[in-house]
Order: sequence, then C-alpha cells, then structure tokens
Amino acid sequence: MNRRKYLLAVLFAICIHLPCPAQEFSNIQIQHNLEELDKNQALGNREKLILLYEWENKSLEKQLPQDSVYARLLHKIAVLEYLVNRNYNTALSYTLRALQINTSGNRGGSGILALTDYYNLAYYYDHMNLFKKALLYYDSAIRIAEKIKDKQHVKAKSRIRKAYIFFRMGDYEKATEESDLGVAASLETKDSLNYLYFLNQRAQALFFQNKLSSATQDLSTAISLARFLDQPFELASAWKIRGFIYAKTRKFPQAEAAFKTCIAQRNKTRDYSQISSDYNDLGNFYSDSMKSYKKADESFTRAVQNARLEGDSTRMARATLNQGRSFLLRHDLNRALVSFQQTMIYLRINKGILENPSAKEIAPIGNKEMIQFLFNSKTALLLKLYKERHDQKWLDACIRSALLNDSLILQIRHELLGEQSKLYWRERTRQFYSNAIEAGYLANDHRLVFFFMEKSRSVLLQDKLNELGASAFLPPAETARLENLQISITELQEKLSTLPESSAEYKTIRVNLLKVKEDLEQYIKSLEKMYPVYYQYKYADNVRSLSFLQNYLRERKQRFIEYFIQDTNCFALCVGPDSSRLIRISNDSGDNAQLMNGFIHFCSNEDSLNKNFPRFLASSNNLYNLLFSPFRLSPGRVIICQDKYLVPFEALSSHPGRADFLIHDYTFSYVFSAQYLMNPFDLAVGKGDFLGIAPVRFGKYGGLPDLELSADALRNCSASYDHPTLLLDQNASRNNFLKEVSLYNTVTILTHARADSLDNEPLLYMSDSVIHLSELQMLNKPSTKLIVLSACQTNTGRSMSGEGIYSLARGFSSAGIPSVAATQWVADDQAIYAISEKFNQFIADGMNKDEALQKAKLFYLQHETKNKILPYYWADLILIGNSDPVLFSKVLKWNWIEPLIILALIGVLIFIYSGLKYFRKLKRYRK
Repeated sequence: MNRRKYLLAVLFAICIHLPCPAQEFSNIQIQHNLEELDKNQALGNREKLILLYEWENKSLEKQLPQDSVYARLLHKIAVLEYLVNRNYNTALSYTLRALQINTSGNRGGSGILALTDYYNLAYYYDHMNLFKKALLYYDSAIRIAEKIKDKQHVKAKSRIRKAYIFFRMGDYEKATEESDLGVAASLETKDSLNYLYFLNQRAQALFFQNKLSSATQDLSTAISLARFLDQPFELASAWKIRGFIYAKTRKFPQAEAAFKTCIAQRNKTRDYSQISSDYNDLGNFYSDSMKSYKKADESFTRAVQNARLEGDSTRMARATLNQGRSFLLRHDLNRALVSFQQTMIYLRINKGILENPSAKEIAPIGNKEMIQFLFNSKTALLLKLYKERHDQKWLDACIRSALLNDSLILQIRHELLGEQSKLYWRERTRQFYSNAIEAGYLANDHRLVFFFMEKSRSVLLQDKLNELGASAFLPPAETARLENLQISITELQEKLSTLPESSAEYKTIRVNLLKVKEDLEQYIKSLEKMYPVYYQYKYADNVRSLSFLQNYLRERKQRFIEYFIQDTNCFALCVGPDSSRLIRISNDSGDNAQLMNGFIHFCSNEDSLNKNFPRFLASSNNLYNLLFSPFRLSPGRVIICQDKYLVPFEALSSHPGRADFLIHDYTFSYVFSAQYLMNPFDLAVGKGDFLGIAPVRFGKYGGLPDLELSADALRNCSASYDHPTLLLDQNASRNNFLKEVSLYNTVTILTHARADSLDNEPLLYMSDSVIHLSELQMLNKPSTKLIVLSACQTNTGRSMSGEGIYSLARGFSSAGIPSVAATQWVADDQAIYAISEKFNQFIADGMNKDEALQKAKLFYLQHETKNKILPYYWADLILIGNSDPVLFSKVLKWNWIEPLIILALIGVLIFIYSGLKYFRKLKRYRK
C-alpha cells in the first residue's frame, strides 16, 4: 500500500511539473517547476534529480537563455548529485557552470545566487579535504556576504568552516583568529547558536596552543549555553575538549568521565562519523595517558565500527593509525605493522610497508596532516624493525619514508599561516627528525645526516629571508603596500601589548588586528598568483649540499660543527673543507641538557664562578670532552651550529684542573644553520660606515640604572671610523632607531635589553620608548653588515624546538642583517664596553669578524685585573652569522687619504710646472 501511494505521488508530481505539449517550455516554466519541486515532500531526492536532468535537457534542446533561472537549475542538480550520489566531480562541474553565469556580469546573472555557489564549492572541496581550494571559495563567500545585508548567516557559516579547516590543517593560531572574528560578530548580532559554535572551535584551538586557562573559560560558557539551547552535538564537543584539558593536567579520572560524557551526548545525534572521532580520542587517552592498552584497543575498534556505519574511510584510517601508534609505544612491532598497512588500505594507498606512494597517489588525499602522521609513524616503525632485526631492507625503507615525510612536512609548513602554528609543527616533527638523523647515522651517510639536520632547524628563519628576497621581484608599489600592511599589524600588536585582555578596547583592537591580518593574507595570495617568480623564490626550499658547504669552508679556511640534541639521541657532524666526521654523543655521567644548563649557569653567574671555580672547570672540561675533543681539530677558525642550547665554546677548558680555555687556540662564531650561513645576502652600500646608539639615561622606566659610561664608550667605538654618526641621549629615540639602524655598514648599540624564556617578547630600550622583537621586521632592505648589541641578554629569549632562541639577535638576523654580535646573560658594562671598543677597531682594520672578536677578548684578558678575567666578563659577547670582513664604502680611512691627495696634487702641480719650464727652455734653444 505504501509503495502504491509513493508511485502515485511520483506520477502526480511528474504530471504537475512537466509542461503539456501545447504549453511552451520556457525559463519562466523552469522557475515555476523549481519552486514547486522545493515544496514537494512526496518525492525523494533521487526522483527530483531525474526531473532536474530532464528539464536541463529540454532547456538545451530549446536553446533557452542561460540566465539566473538556468543557473539555479544547475545549482540544484549539483546539490542533489552530492546528496544522492556523493558525486563530487559532477557537483563541482555543475556549480562552476552556475557560478560562471552568475558572475558573468550579464543581465541574467545573480549576485545572491553567486554567493550560494561560492559557499557550495567551498563546502564540496572542504569535504574532499582539498583545504586550499575550500578556503579560497569560503573567502569569496565572506566577501560577497559582507555586501548583502540579509546574508550574514552565510558569512558566519563560512567562517565556522574556515576555522574548522585551519584546525584540521594544524594551523591552530589561524583557527583561533577565525573563531575570534566569529565570536565578535555573533555577539554583535546576538546569534547564540553561532556564538556556541565559535566558542567550541576556539577552545579546541587554544588547547592545542597550550593556552589551557583561556580554553577552560570558553568551555564553561559553551557547556552552559549548549544545555540552554539543547544542542547535544556542541555539548559533546565541549566535554571532549574538557577531557583533553583534564588529561593534559593529569586529572585522569575526570578526563575519563569527560570523554564518556561526550560520547553519551554524541550518541543522541546519531552522527556516527563524529562518534568514531570521539572513540578515537578516548583510545588515545587510554594509550598515551593511562597506559591502559586493552581499553585503548577496545576504543579504537569502536571507532572503526562507527566510521564503517557511515562508510567514512578517512576516520577508519585515523583510528587504525592511532592504534598502530599505540602498538608502537608498547614495542609490539608486528601488530603496529599490520595496523599501518590497514591504514594505507583505507586511504587507498595500495603499497606494501616497504614501499611508498608517489606524489600523484598522495595528491587526492587532502588531509596532509594525517598522511604526514602516517609516514612519521612508519619511519619510526621501520627504524625499530632495523635495530631489532638488522636487515638492511628495513633501514633502506626507513630512509625512503623519511625523505617522503620531509616533503609532506614542507607542504604543510607552506600551507600554514600562523607563526605559532608553525612553531607547534616544528615541535611535533622533532622526534621524526631525530629518527631520520639516526637512520642516516646507522647508514653512515653524512650527506643524509647533514640534510636532515638542516631540515630540523631554523627553517622559519630561512622562510623570512626567502620572503625578503622574494620582495625584490615585486613592483615598488606592491612592495610599499605590503610593507604598509605589515607595519599596521605591528603597530596594532604593540597597542594590544599595553592593554589588559579583559578591556573593551583590547577586544576592539584585537578584531581590527585580525581584519588587517586577513587583508594581508588575501593580498599575499593575490601577489603569489600575479607574480610567479615572487612565489617561486618565496617558497624555495633547496638545501645547499654538504659539498657546497665544504667549498664555502675551503675559501675561508674554517671548520663547521653541527649538533642535534634530543634527549638520549644526540649527534654531531664536523665538516671540514675536504672531509667530515659524524659521531653519536653519549654522556655516561648524566643528562646532556643538565650538563649544558649547569655550565651556562656557571658562566652567567659571577658569584658561582668565584665560589665553585674547580667545579666550573670540571663542568667545562666535561663538555669539552663531550662536544669538541672527539673531532681533534687543529687550532683555527670554527663555526658552531648548536641546537637547543648555545654554549660559549671559547670558555670550554681542555684541562679539568686549570683554565686552558679554547679562546687561546680557536676562533669561534655561531650560526642558526648552515643554510643561514651560506645565504646570499644582497646588501646595498651603507650611507655611512658606523652608527652608534646610546640612550645613556633611563629614569622614565623606573628601576633601570643609567649607563653613564656608554656615551664615552660609544665615542671610543666610533674612533676608528671616518665620519661616524652617533645618536646619544634624547637622539637615541625609537623613531631615529627605526629610521637609521639599517642604513649603515656597522652599528653598535649600548643600552639595556630585556629577555626571558617565557612568552614575554624581548625588548631593547631607547630614550623615549622600547623596540619589540616583532618590530625588527619593519627594517626595510638593510645595508647593515654587522650590528653589535652591547646590552644585557640580547641573545636570550624563548627556546623554540628546532628554531633556536627567539632573541633580539635572531630578530635582526631575520630582518636580513648577516652578522650580529650579541650577549647571552646580564652583562658587565665595563667589560662589554672594553671588548666592543677593540672589536670595532679590528673590524675597521678589515679583519674577519670572528677573529676581530677573539682578538678583542684576548686583549681584554691581557690588560684586565685578575678578578675580571672570569668567563662571566669576556665570554658573554658572541658573534652570530657571517664572519667575513665588513666591506666599507671607503677602503682607506680619510685621515690617510687626505694627506695622500694633497701630496698627489702637489706632485701634479710640480710636474706641470716642470714641464712648462722645460718647454720654455726647449723653445729658446731652438731659436
């Protein structure tokens, strides 16, 4: 009976909606049919799709105008192809045809329908995990919706989807920013439901940035609001994030209860794909936090079962991938291997565990984060299999997987927009590079180890330098606009830093900042599209080879040592002009990190050095034997590329009982990476050879002592240069600093600085204000070849895994200045000034920068009193970057040139006078 009624409904609908033979088929008729079809509840989507195709065929037969009505027909076909058949290609094709009509500018187009087309295209690409294209179309939908008053809901939906995409990409900073904009808009329009969506998304993104307090605040509001609005899906999401926070803070019973509450709420929605994700997260909690592997296995199995109900192969892959990682944690290698193989099957990667897919096979899988995680885990598994079974096939496969995974990491990094998100990924990939370097070590492949060491460090610094170089390929007007947007962002960030987060002004400026950031991102995308060379240069990622480095070292008669420090996995590669040596660093006496931290503490603390000098010497000698002695280097120039810690190698002692410091035999300089060292800095000639900056007095800051000796010290530093420029007292202002600091060949700054290992941004104090680390990006195309930061802690800051220390020294380096001399601890003013004076003198004489600094320190040691020769005084200032001599605008000093010119002029005059006299005599003789 039900079937009969259904058939009658279909026949009736067809009779109503198909035109009679006598009736002319037109776009008006199509519009009427579409309106009636929307109202019809009896027809299913499949039957509606059949009717829509019939109307399209008739429209083509009749050659009807392809106007907004026809575009609406195409749009509906696309929607039903997606809903009925999950046919993404057809849905995209029909929607693009509709969009072309609606954006053609012809009379028949519709801007409102174009908005829906943009949103649907984004939605399809989103569900295909093709995030880059999805983001572009969501951006288009947002821009159009902003101009249409009653379409703000489309803008909100687009922003929600964008935030979720950024979250899935691992760009948690951008997910937070999108959510911030959404929260502000929802509060303004009093849209409680969207407000709830954005709160949950923001809380999740904040959690992954380790901002637990802010995330907890959002969750408290979200849980109350979800209950009030009766939204079980969002309530479940809030409880899950709360479970993450409980697990992170080691409140395991509360975490387990929160995850179970999440699943109970989500079951009400019957959204089996999301329930699968919830069980997957519960499995990770049992495996990682509780070490309850049986419960973990049960949860992962439930995750696969729920995903299978929806035919969701991506979530099935995610569950088996995490289960394989869980097996790996318990060293159950065979079951881990089976799980990873099953993951590849779900992802339609038809390869064995020893094989890798091609780039063509990976391309359709939009979720690069999951693919990267898969090959990250696969690399770790293959390395363990080799170490256990000693079969070369496992090591070879491990290296191939590592190389593929590195290329995936590169793609992810280029797609991430937020700096904090990039740093998160640097931390997340740290263990992978440890495994890759160990594989290279076991294969005794120095070139491979060098490649992975370089890819493990300071790549974000190199990205900044690539951006600076790429800007040279833009027209001046485009460069100016780009710089103006960047300056606006910096200025808004500075305003934010002075306001409490709870204030209304903070929230207003925060929204303005995010909008300017959005404008900058859109503008950069347009530049990348319009100027292909700019795009290619900006994303260049060619690691210069080991042989390239050796040629560089050969020309300069230097050696290079690169370190990788990771818990128990520590390696060092020493490269000379004609050879290289690779060692694994093992410390039988204890933890490497503890030993290095202890040594740095001694160096930076005068009191500890005086009271415990024998212990300091023992510590110094231990590090010497661990880090330097194994390479048996002859005295000379050595470049140190350290990892997490910057140890002043010149203060290492070759003897445990006496102060045989390496400074007497070796000349040290330091670099962020070999790539940074070999970077071809294209610097203009400065308008002068020396700029000195010294504010001298700091009364307005309260607590900062005046530096009365700095003015005279700066004059002494400048004495070796011709026509130096000095900014003293009130002239050492913030504006003068930003205007002048990048225009001179060398710069010396004598002031106070502040830096710590927390989130506080390093500061450099001027007479009227401060310079923040982030503001150094405002320095445009510097001419500066060397900057001397004679202030406290100018190479101190947060140590970011794989990126080094976020210090003022790094800030100047990322602005394109190739060499920075910076301090590591609270400096002794007199010692730093004395060393800076001699350093500048030797630089002006044309010496290599590293040798100039070594000679300045040795001069200090020879002429200072005995109580001021501890490393605390002289090991503080180090050279970072290129150590070649500074090429000055005038090769000879003017105090030599002026007498020479005068003598030359006198000689010319004498020659002319003698010549005239001779010709007169000759003339008389002829007569």
